[in-house]
Amino acid sequence: MNKFARRRYRCSAAALALVAALWAWLRWVDGSLGATAYQSGYVLYGLIVFLAAYNARKKLPGLPLGSSRAWLQLHLYVGVATVALLGMHISWRLPNGYFETALAGVFAATVLSGVWGLYLTRTIPRQLARTSEQIVFERIPRLRNDLLRRSRAAVLAGVSQTGSTTLAEFYSTRVDNYLAAPRGVGYFLRPSSGVRRRVMAELTDLRRFLTQAEEVAGETLFAIIRKKDDLDFHQARQGLLKGWLFLHIALTYTLLTLATLHGVVALAMRGGHA
Repeated sequence: MNKFARRRYRCSAAALALVAALWAWLRWVDGSLGATAYQSGYVLYGLIVFLAAYNARKKLPGLPLGSSRAWLQLHLYVGVATVALLGMHISWRLPNGYFETALAGVFAATVLSGVWGLYLTRTIPRQLARTSEQIVFERIPRLRNDLLRRSRAAVLAGVSQTGSTTLAEFYSTRVDNYLAAPRGVGYFLRPSSGVRRRVMAELTDLRRFLTQAEEVAGETLFAIIRKKDDLDFHQARQGLLKGWLFLHIALTYTLLTLATLHGVVALAMRGGHA
């Protein structure tokens, strides 16, 4: 068993132990005629606050608050325990009324977005590692413009040396738009190299009609087309990660707001026992 598997089993066992301890504690509170709904609500709210604090921890890397990896592990397994505690809190029943339904819906959406994010953060980095180089997301627009400028300069150099416009005509009809235009929504949902392969296949077929100077420019275009495809792939995959993170954080703070309101209303309705 490798180190990762051992750590996963230890964390899973700790999460199960936490759930079992919470269940036993609530049974004890119930046997003592205590208000289990309020007691479990306090703990559940505290766990939600802790889960929301992970985003704040990432923004304060200089403080001695533990490693980000440790926080991530706690975030994952405490999140699992929170799902079980919610079931205990509502006695495993369906929510009643509009507000409870909205609160349960936001909770479910937050959990599902977390599961989706776990999948994305495990798969996308491996996909990006297979490209030619690692690219900073914010630099992609500038790098794309640089490729467009270099491609046009290479084609113009080929034309100026021989006067032949074969490559220039192909470039204007097939390559320039590919390099300049952003990819469609379908590509961002499911990236594919199909367009790149078609353009490169057409350019390969054209090579027998090119002059020597145009062939040199064509080789430059081959490299630029590959680079553009890598940029598009990074933009799509990194953009998906950033979009997911924005959604998950928005759902988390919406959940925290609704949970706070729910707690205030519940305590107000409790009256003299608050």
